[in-house]
Amino acid sequence: MLILLRHGQTTSNVGRHLDTALPGAELTDLGRAQARDAGAEIMERFSPARVVTSQALRARQTGEIAFGEHFESIPALDGLHEVQAGRWEMMNTREAHEAYHGAFRGFYRRKLDSLIDGGDSLDVFLTRYRTAVEPLITPVSREGDTVVVSHGGAIRAFAANATDVDPDFAEQAYLPNCHYVVIDPQGEFGSWRVEQWGTYPLS
Repeated sequence: MLILLRHGQTTSNVGRHLDTALPGAELTDLGRAQARDAGAEIMERFSPARVVTSQALRARQTGEIAFGEHFESIPALDGLHEVQAGRWEMMNTREAHEAYHGAFRGFYRRKLDSLIDGGDSLDVFLTRYRTAVEPLITPVSREGDTVVVSHGGAIRAFAANATDVDPDFAEQAYLPNCHYVVIDPQGEFGSWRVEQWGTYPLS
């Protein structure tokens, strides 16, 4: 399985700032507690063979707190960072959130030219994210599960394009801090199966 885990709560989450540029904010005390709980749950439920994170500070901290005692190395990989907010970076206004999250409607519906002003298009985002993820899942059936510690928008956009999930569901199914999406990456990209999406029922 491919387990896409959102990082724990950050100071930017508390202030509702669109924090997408590297290295980004650090975890709050609550975020650290969330990471510990998520790590324990995932280790109990699954059989991770590897854990990787995005290069963002919050993802690296989440990975270390959640899984550091189980893995000698937790690489921070290029390409797994959040969908870039462009001109809206670090803003927390209603206009900024509507513009940023509004662009995701096209992301969920596989419109490659969907674009955030000054930030990522779906094409750019999906290319870099797939480049990072796909080498990790080739041996998944033989070696065990893969955990990727990443970001809420990135996880939802990637899952909406990688799997057979309904785009309306992807748009509505918010992924809170340290919740995760579980994907069975078998078959062609775009038709993989979602086994779990946070706490939302899939049927």
